[in-house]
Amino acid sequence: MVFIRLHIPQGTRDHLPSEVEHYRYIEDGLREIFTLWGYQEIRSPIIEFVEVLSTGIGSDLIDSMFKFQDFDGKLVALRPEMTAPVARIVTTRMLSAPEPVRLFYISNVFRYSRSYIERGREFWQAGVELVGCNTPEADGEILALVVFSLKKLGLKEVRVDIGHASLFKDLVNATGLTERKKESLQNLLEYRDKTRLEEFMDQNDVSSELREAFLELSSCRRLDEVASLVPDSPARGKPENCLRNLSEVNDVVADYGYENFVFFDFSLRRKIEYYTGIVFEVSVPNLGVPLGGGGRYDDFIEKFGKLRIPATGFAFEIERFLQALAAQGIRIPQEEEAKVLVKSDFRKVAIKTVNLLRKAGLVVLLDITKYSKKKAMQYAKLAGIDYLIFMGSSLEKPATIHDLKSDIPEDVLIETFLRRFCG
Repeated sequence: MVFIRLHIPQGTRDHLPSEVEHYRYIEDGLREIFTLWGYQEIRSPIIEFVEVLSTGIGSDLIDSMFKFQDFDGKLVALRPEMTAPVARIVTTRMLSAPEPVRLFYISNVFRYSRSYIERGREFWQAGVELVGCNTPEADGEILALVVFSLKKLGLKEVRVDIGHASLFKDLVNATGLTERKKESLQNLLEYRDKTRLEEFMDQNDVSSELREAFLELSSCRRLDEVASLVPDSPARGKPENCLRNLSEVNDVVADYGYENFVFFDFSLRRKIEYYTGIVFEVSVPNLGVPLGGGGRYDDFIEKFGKLRIPATGFAFEIERFLQALAAQGIRIPQEEEAKVLVKSDFRKVAIKTVNLLRKAGLVVLLDITKYSKKKAMQYAKLAGIDYLIFMGSSLEKPATIHDLKSDIPEDVLIETFLRRFCG
């Protein structure tokens, strides 16, 4: 006899019916919200060519892809994120679509890791991409949609930390430090260790102008404070433009009434390399990891079709969404539809009955076991059935209906039973 190893690979998991209901609650809720904001759902293949999925995303994400060879010798991979597939779709299938294009997805993605403590190798993302517009209003809409979505689904104490990819990169590169020392500077900025940061800059002869910029930006905590760092003069240098952009985005967020949810984090970095403007991460207390994040990527889509099309977007991780709800003690509402089990010695009558009840919108199971009445009752209680109906030889005759919550049987016509639910 051959014994099959029945466990699943590390970093993967099964989802039982109750867990799937929780996932569906988040997915359906986000799908409804994104649709109300004018975004349209798209789907892409799980498998794409490595060349497409590797475009512009950076070495870390490329190394995390599950790659394999197709029958024709071409390298393909499981998608590690959804922005690259969206960029491919826009440049190959939607160039004639009026801009801005608003798209969303709810998809599984796959990443290899040496540890699967924070996330599995397969996980689900729900995200949006706003393509073809580079105004502060576009970034403001994305941030507002993030906050609105989290609050609408019940999360409290939502926090969005915002940085700027170009501002951070330009100032760090302006130091002229070696790559190794740049990484040390970035870590010190991330840890907000002012004393060690000052020591590092003294030791490495960082200019007084850059020194002041790093200290000021590191001490800034709220996005509305960024405006005070913008020079009064109409200077058009890169850092000044980035600060103005952040200040303008904050004004848009304030018009939505969400200014108290957004914070400034100069050191915020996203591991994916295609970001060019604002970047952000979303969090709630007591979770320990971000719920998701996103940002602006104006140069990314050009790599797919040679047309420079600005874009911005974000993605949530659905499992972390569920973890956040649990951490805040928020219970996901249970479905309230009554479940009915129909049993009869007369098969044709039983089938007519379940068809009638399903047409009225009830969740109905047909007994196919030929259990005794006693065993059918035991099964119904274990299976969470609300009503067990014993049908006779005709729909015109009263049926015996057991309300399993009250454990009280009564003999009534099926039409009478239906009127209780449908009026």
